[in-house]
Amino acid sequence: MEGIELHVALTEAAHLAGARLGRVHQIGDVLLLRTFSPSGGLALDPRGKAFHLTGLRPATPTNPPSFCQLVRKLRGQPLVALEQAGYDRVLRLRFPQADLLLDLRPRRGELFLQWREGRTDALHGSEPRPASFNEGGLLSQGIGPELRRAAEAAALPAEEFARKLLERGAAGYLYETPRGLLASFFRRDDLGEPVEETPTFGEALDRTLERRLVDPAAHWLRDRLRVARERRQRALRGLEEGRVQAERWPEIQSRADLILARLSDIPHGTSEATVQGFDETPVRVPLDPRVPPVVHAQALYRQARKLRRRLEHLPRRRKTLERELRKLDTLATTLSDRPDLAPYLEEELASLGEEKTQRGRTSPQPSRSPPREILIQGYPVHVGRSAKENDVLVRRARDEDLWLHARGVPGAHVLVPAKGREVPPAVLQRAAELAAWHSHARGERKVQVSYTEGRYLRKPKGASPGAVVLLQENVLWVRGDRGP
Repeated sequence: MEGIELHVALTEAAHLAGARLGRVHQIGDVLLLRTFSPSGGLALDPRGKAFHLTGLRPATPTNPPSFCQLVRKLRGQPLVALEQAGYDRVLRLRFPQADLLLDLRPRRGELFLQWREGRTDALHGSEPRPASFNEGGLLSQGIGPELRRAAEAAALPAEEFARKLLERGAAGYLYETPRGLLASFFRRDDLGEPVEETPTFGEALDRTLERRLVDPAAHWLRDRLRVARERRQRALRGLEEGRVQAERWPEIQSRADLILARLSDIPHGTSEATVQGFDETPVRVPLDPRVPPVVHAQALYRQARKLRRRLEHLPRRRKTLERELRKLDTLATTLSDRPDLAPYLEEELASLGEEKTQRGRTSPQPSRSPPREILIQGYPVHVGRSAKENDVLVRRARDEDLWLHARGVPGAHVLVPAKGREVPPAVLQRAAELAAWHSHARGERKVQVSYTEGRYLRKPKGASPGAVVLLQENVLWVRGDRGP
């Protein structure tokens, strides 16, 4: 991200000045901040050289890294100001107790936490470099090679080009490049047509960050959805071609009738014969010279019956394909909005008969660790992170164990082993919140969570991974915004 881009991203996030810091998560080098009053999210990405307003809510590590734990000490404090060092690639988030500094100048990028008492903590352990946060700054300071390349394509001096861009306002444009997906706040004619446009620069940056943070299962599943959709579209085109052919069944049956009616006028071994039609006009009838005319007529009757049956079944098959296409579109939309749900959406795709690849072999899936375990008041709570891990938890459930799942949406199975003890209401409540968080209902204010004892769980024979039937169900209402 160049200085001008950082300036634009900062402008989009300016309304969060004064908001209070809520949740803090770290995934790799990426620091994700959630605020309230007003509600929002910020992504600080030193490795990806980016900062932006974010709507992503990816799954986060169970144990936060040490730098994340330090930043969490600022929770509840107001974000006093968001400042950029002129047009340089340095950003400062000011809190009463400390400043969070994002420096994109080093090759690796760096995050610093500068405490008012004078101590400085760094993500990678390096020393902070000087940066001036005084008013003003040279525009040329924020112009890097990408913007110069775009200015050259527009046949304008770089500073004039940058000034025009800042006056015009920003949107989001995404381009596929040899280096990967690239986000821009303006249309890059030098890169060709964008693959996607978004209302804001932050949303475009979210797409690039999503590719790095989301499990490879999302990309694998996106490809499977595309292939499944193309297969059904081909089938629909084939149905249309088959309909045209099937509508000829009366013609084929009439030809067989004519052959049998004029059997005495047709010599054996001929490939074609002209006979008197039912309307007494001459009709030329093609034949199979290898078989007697009566046998050829019987084959035509069979063909006509087959085509007639096909024509009768076509509307039902068309409805099925159209319904499956709508389902695939829904899954693709869900995956686009919540790529972290990819491991759970696999079972939805499997229900459409898409467990295997076109070659008939099961597709390789990303390897995963065992179901996640979280300790709550001395009770281990297991959270499945894929359809297969959900299956593991179903097989692991004992009669007295508690099983939970967000009602009516894709998501994680959550299992609380009771081990002969009664599960306290507080543990049940927290387990339900985890089930809601690890589901498509994440972020909603009210989520229904089904729960039951393991004795009432059934896995139907031949069911897709993660699919279960409940013989008895209880429902608990919880918030969907309370993650790990």
